[in-house]
Amino acid sequence: MANRLESCSLLAAALVASGCLPDFIDDTTRVASPRILAVRAEPAEAKEGEMVTLEALVAAPPGSETVLPAWSLCIDRKPLSELGPVSTRCLAGPNPGADIAAVVEPGPPAVATLPENACQLFGPDRPDPKPGEPSGRPVDPDSSGGFFQPVLAWLGAEPVLSGVRLGCGLIGAPPDVTQSYNQRYHPNQNPELEPLELLRNDGSVEPLDESAAHELRPSERVRFRVKWPNCPEEGECGGAEQYVVYDALSQTLVSQRESFVVSWYATSGNFAEPRTEQAFGGDDELPGTVNSWAAPTAGQVDVWAVAHDDRGGQSWAHGTLIISP
Repeated sequence: MANRLESCSLLAAALVASGCLPDFIDDTTRVASPRILAVRAEPAEAKEGEMVTLEALVAAPPGSETVLPAWSLCIDRKPLSELGPVSTRCLAGPNPGADIAAVVEPGPPAVATLPENACQLFGPDRPDPKPGEPSGRPVDPDSSGGFFQPVLAWLGAEPVLSGVRLGCGLIGAPPDVTQSYNQRYHPNQNPELEPLELLRNDGSVEPLDESAAHELRPSERVRFRVKWPNCPEEGECGGAEQYVVYDALSQTLVSQRESFVVSWYATSGNFAEPRTEQAFGGDDELPGTVNSWAAPTAGQVDVWAVAHDDRGGQSWAHGTLIISP
């Protein structure tokens, strides 16, 4: 989200009115000033009252001062009459009041405790009615069956809205379906990306080691590649996991497999696409995606690939390049 989420501001890793968590997407790949490209919770899915570690990918041009974000958990349920992805009172500032948002110590690491009533505020549990307002109703799940605790990361006055996937359990399903769901469902894991790779036009492949910068010629055109694990049909995995979703219409469990979207960013140069999806992978090859990039005329360039899965997990890979004659 470029310094404000779509509909509310940035990363449009925003929570929509239905309570789902859309893709963390920005409308530009250029990092011209310090900005947050992604927000990751570890674990990626947690239950009410559990602790999570929050990490922000703060990207900046070379030589910029390191900036730490401020953090808050929105605990103000959005009124039914209010449009937008989250209560506007939570966007008023990093510390809008204890009844609106819980301030998280910045760390690092930033450690937050999810509210004991998060599934009532933002999930499938029916909320308590507020004085003078109509009775509330549970939040609708997203397409992955998920619910999210809103998380705000702040660089100054600019909020970046993301969320922690809530492990609320299944509500309203027949007992046998609930039992099967509890046996088959596993919490989401954040993606585990392989090192970013530089694919040169001569066919050579160079892993972008974090400890070294790789040289390119001015205006040279290359490709970047990033891979992730090839997940089995069942079990936890740092790649595109298979999971079950409850279909209320048929009252059955439906198996789904996550898809990955990778957003690309750099401090200079131009990508062919701002976002790419899985383009290769199979039984004998790790899945992954590629993107073409044209180098600038000179200077140091930092490059990031940020992966988002369907259930709110995020991770990233980084590399440094030197453009010289």
